[in-house]
Amino acid sequence: MVPFGRTAAIFDVDDSLLDGNAGTIFTWYLYNQKVMRPEMRARIPRIIYEYARHRLTEQDMVEVGSRCQQGLYADDLRAHAHACFERHLRRRITSGAMRHIRRHLLSGHFVLIASGSPQYVVDEIGRHLRVHAAIGTRTRVVDGKVTDQVVPPVVFREGKRAAVEAVLEKWDLDPARSWLYSDSIADVPLFEAVGNPVVVNPKAPFRALAERRGWELQEWRERNRPGEPGDVADEWGSWGG
Repeated sequence: MVPFGRTAAIFDVDDSLLDGNAGTIFTWYLYNQKVMRPEMRARIPRIIYEYARHRLTEQDMVEVGSRCQQGLYADDLRAHAHACFERHLRRRITSGAMRHIRRHLLSGHFVLIASGSPQYVVDEIGRHLRVHAAIGTRTRVVDGKVTDQVVPPVVFREGKRAAVEAVLEKWDLDPARSWLYSDSIADVPLFEAVGNPVVVNPKAPFRALAERRGWELQEWRERNRPGEPGDVADEWGSWGG
């Protein structure tokens, strides 16, 4: 018997599996709870301003999101990630993602979520969805406290592909049989590695590229729990929002 049929289903998280950006909302949550170091908390509004004006890259923001946790105890961060998920992220899971994750699980495939967002919050999403593995951006922990040192690779572009490929190799999964669902043009290196690329909610430039490549397009706009009221976190739905 071949485990998982050597097939994986890889799901990006931000703006596809979720309506919004998990790392941004978690950063907002930590900012709002006033648990960041004061010097880091003071920088957050300026960082968002710089990114909105294209002076910082998406990879910069991935790294900033993890470094906001510096000096906090890892156990406390796990508790904050759980609270943030329950209050703000659970309601944002899209119905399209739920349908496809269930289909792949029922098909016996290995289901993996991967995001540049911090590992603590990606773990919460993965546990809720009961997927086999969850990859996020990790920071080193020393004496129980989180440092500002990002554990390579940064889960973005080629780093995300490397992190995913390491999991596929560990479980003897075949990229040519596997699926990827993502909205991000930054995931092109990973799209090129799988046999079944599905582009979700693409913005115009990426949509044009996906159409040229002949990649399948899908829209996952509806939240799985659409009747729930929004909150202040909706203003922090994505770094570009």
